[in-house]
Amino acid sequence: MPDSIRFKIEPLTEIELLRQCVEIQRQAWGFSDEDLVPARILVVCSKIGGQVFGALDSNGKVIGFLNAFPGIREGKVYLHSQMMGVLPEFQNLGIGKGLKLAQREEALRRGISRIEWTFDPLEIRNAHFNLENLAVICRRFYVNTYGISSSQLHAGLPTDRLVAEWFLESPRVKERVLGRGFKKQDSACKSVELPLEIGKLKSNNPDLALRIQLEFRQHLLHLLDQAYCITQFEIDQVFRKARYWLEPFGEHILDL
Repeated sequence: MPDSIRFKIEPLTEIELLRQCVEIQRQAWGFSDEDLVPARILVVCSKIGGQVFGALDSNGKVIGFLNAFPGIREGKVYLHSQMMGVLPEFQNLGIGKGLKLAQREEALRRGISRIEWTFDPLEIRNAHFNLENLAVICRRFYVNTYGISSSQLHAGLPTDRLVAEWFLESPRVKERVLGRGFKKQDSACKSVELPLEIGKLKSNNPDLALRIQLEFRQHLLHLLDQAYCITQFEIDQVFRKARYWLEPFGEHILDL
């Protein structure tokens, strides 16, 4: 895998480039055909006020992409970011963050200040990226959203999902985009833990992984039902734990 790569990010409209996005889904997630988002759906995205962005290498090949659809939330237009994928050999090179920042900039140019997407709370890397790099918050949890999927990454487990809410103009997001971290844990914060090895357990011991998932789900739903909000994510290498940190939701979290 390369240590770095030159790439550019641009909106995708050509059908051949959109077909490459379908192939990325196969390689990044191992989806069967029934779980793929086809090129004809990606064509529609940008025509109805959504987005399709691609990361292209120096040869013009798509090595990562994201797509989003427009929606209505609380009476305002927002974007639901459906999917983001990067070819396995180009992951962890900053392509995902580049795609999200391009998405944010384009949305703001159109007066859209909110983007949402769902992610698997058992995927440690994604959780850290969303909460710590992008400064999303999470207030909703969907149980087994897609049923049992064909992706090897899901290992036959229920497809539970957290909803990431990205308030593009909030101070917390602006600070993270500029690379300045912040920590506001206090006595009101609570945490829910996962073992860092949950990814390996999904493959090597799916029964144990399922028990961990169901216990995690129960604890998190209990706190979310009490109007707590996920605001931070911690990786504890000493105790080999990942922690979702929650605090009571209030306007101070957004400060819009």
